[in-house]
Amino acid sequence: MTHHKSNEAVGGETETGRGRGMPRRPDQEALERRTVLDREEAGLPTRAPEDPDAVYRAVREQVDHEVDTGSMPTGTAPRRDRGFPPTRY
Repeated sequence: MTHHKSNEAVGGETETGRGRGMPRRPDQEALERRTVLDREEAGLPTRAPEDPDAVYRAVREQVDHEVDTGSMPTGTAPRRDRGFPPTRY
């Protein structure tokens, strides 16, 4: 009689692949699949969000192009000449 459990019995759930802690090198493909499933269950979009820096650069390029072609006005808005502070103070 032995009192030790087999490695499979101690390793964790075989259905989900979740064990008793993070492995030293997590399987990236399995991690991505689980992330997609978890996002679907939560009702979130399954594709990865876009890189914010890339989105900023694309919008900045579009604005610069519209300014260069003259389709977007530039300059300062006209200011109303009011004294500071307003007279009611």
